[in-house]
This record gives sequence, C-alpha cells and structure tokens, in this order.
Amino acid sequence: MPMRAVRITAPVEDFTGEGPGGLAFTDGTAITSDRAIISYCQGAGYLVEPLDEGASDGPTDNKSAGRSAARSKRG
Repeated sequence: MPMRAVRITAPVEDFTGEGPGGLAFTDGTAITSDRAIISYCQGAGYLVEPLDEGASDGPTDNKSAGRSAARSKRG
C-alpha cells in the first residue's frame, strides 16, 4: 500500500534547495510520499504533516533516499 503524501517543513525557515534524499524544498516546504525520507525527517527536526485526501499542494517528489542530506554552505 503506498504511503500518503506529507508536507515536510524544513527547520530553516524559507529554505529553498535540495534536502534529504534529494527532496526539493521551496520556501521551507516540500511534499513527498517516500517512506525513507519521511522517517529521516521525523528524526531530524523537520515538521512532518499528513496532507488531506485529495489535497493538491503541487507535485510530489518520490525520489529515492539514496542521496545524503543537503549540506550547509560554510563561509
């Protein structure tokens, strides 16, 4: 049974870029149904909220979680 899509909110407000597992964040949020990414985010300080049935908040990102978490720029 496929997992329902969830909205993931990054710990850094308004983050736009690549997150865990290659998940694309825009303005601090992303949507996915990938179980591995969801599990990682739940344990790493991201807010994970289930979407309502039939909600259309944009495309989901079903990328594999085979990539590492996004790295912070250091300067």
